[in-house]
Amino acid sequence: MNWNASLEYSSSIALKVLKEASKKHTIELNTSLITDGGAENQGEVSRFIEGKENITKLIAQKDIIQSNSMIEAVNKHVKYYYLFKKDLQDYQETVNYLKRAISDYNQKPHGALFGLTPGEVFNGEIPSSDQFRVEKLRARQNRVIMNQKIKCCKSN
Repeated sequence: MNWNASLEYSSSIALKVLKEASKKHTIELNTSLITDGGAENQGEVSRFIEGKENITKLIAQKDIIQSNSMIEAVNKHVKYYYLFKKDLQDYQETVNYLKRAISDYNQKPHGALFGLTPGEVFNGEIPSSDQFRVEKLRARQNRVIMNQKIKCCKSN
């Protein structure tokens, strides 16, 4: 929904990101904000949420049994597939690169979303393991045919 790069780590930055996300996207009634127990998700963020009737803040593995592993997986993906592969010279170059990297990430099909992109799911498409069933079957059949045409071993 939103992101920010910063040289600091604070709840005021997390609140800024949350407010920007609220302005960009319609937050419907009974929305849950799931966070971890980090300090950046307390303080100003908690005070902001307290004044909202339509947002409930839930702390992963405290208020609910689920973890926040889905967003942590996104963070890990962005770090390892984008940031750590680039020799970024300074803060501004990093911010500019992140703008492109996050857009790229959101437009790529993901296995966990059964071939949909994060953007498609965000815009309401429902991931289904059967969605690309015919295409996957056809691709599997084509792989078998192509593999059978390859002569990989010599007979003596």
